[in-house]
Amino acid sequence: MEWYRLKAAGIKDSIIGRLMKELENYQDIFLLDRNQLKKYFKIDDETVNIIYESRNADFSEEFKKLEKLNIKVISMKDEKYPERLKQIAQPPVFLYYRGDISLAGKEKIIAVVGTRKPTVYGKNSCERIVDELTEGDVTTISGLALGIDTVCHKRTLQKGGKTIAVVGSGLDVVYPYENKKYWEEIGEKGLLLSEFPPETPPNAYNFPRRNRIIAGLSRGVAVIESKSKGGSLITAYLALEEGRDVFAVPGDIFSPASEGTNELIKKSEAKLITSGKDILDEFGWNILNEEKEEKLCKFSMTEEEYKIYEILNVEKNLDEIILESGIKAGNLLALLMEMEIKGIVSSISGGKYRRKK
Repeated sequence: MEWYRLKAAGIKDSIIGRLMKELENYQDIFLLDRNQLKKYFKIDDETVNIIYESRNADFSEEFKKLEKLNIKVISMKDEKYPERLKQIAQPPVFLYYRGDISLAGKEKIIAVVGTRKPTVYGKNSCERIVDELTEGDVTTISGLALGIDTVCHKRTLQKGGKTIAVVGSGLDVVYPYENKKYWEEIGEKGLLLSEFPPETPPNAYNFPRRNRIIAGLSRGVAVIESKSKGGSLITAYLALEEGRDVFAVPGDIFSPASEGTNELIKKSEAKLITSGKDILDEFGWNILNEEKEEKLCKFSMTEEEYKIYEILNVEKNLDEIILESGIKAGNLLALLMEMEIKGIVSSISGGKYRRKK
């Protein structure tokens, strides 16, 4: 947290970033005299004074405030700082977070973005893609905005997967407020991330900056639905600039919600996808992870039975299983009966089913 003393003292991130680039440790700053600091880093007298004063200043209240808010901070010099993010043109100097920061360093991270006003087709497409990504042990990342972002985070959590939300405000300023539930759940079960300090409001210009982090942390960006202009397209183009893969779901040629995605595909700026498996295949990521293979073997389950087994992470009724699995009622009942015979699931009162093993 030593480098954070400069932030707490009010030094701009751009100056802190320059110092970090040239110096190994915060204390190395003071091996230079004031004139050297001014000359080498092109810093004015007032800023130099603030830097020197930061060494002995008392920032205990600032640190206590972060602790009280359950917010942790890492800098580009921290070993926990995600390596992939360091590679982008303008990496954030500090990251504020709640949750498991190690998720940001995972190899298999895919961004899922799209319009704030998705169609039913867009929502269904997003759920299908996220389901298959989660089955492939992929961590999803999005911006916790209304619409496709929310569908992505919500579905990942429902499927027991890991998700990262990068927000455009301080971590103590919930935005949009409708997503407060997911904000808190992701902070506990996944990773909630921001480059903005506490109390930062969700200003409009924060969100394009936020999008470069989403693109930077991901191996690829999947755009589900987008109008001809929108934040998800900004993320897509930022991803292209950083050498990331971009994927897009084709849509109705008469729907404004698909204008942006169709244009990405038409210009060959995005690869057309119709499933999460397309993304897994692109990167050579095997859907059948070791845990799944073990369960398939141990319980002699088919792919469809395993799908139902995964859905029954909590007790659910027939309608809920149909909705999540997409399996027709007649086929589903036959599968559930076979799974009961195998002793994998059991039916309980109220027309519900649950795992038995």
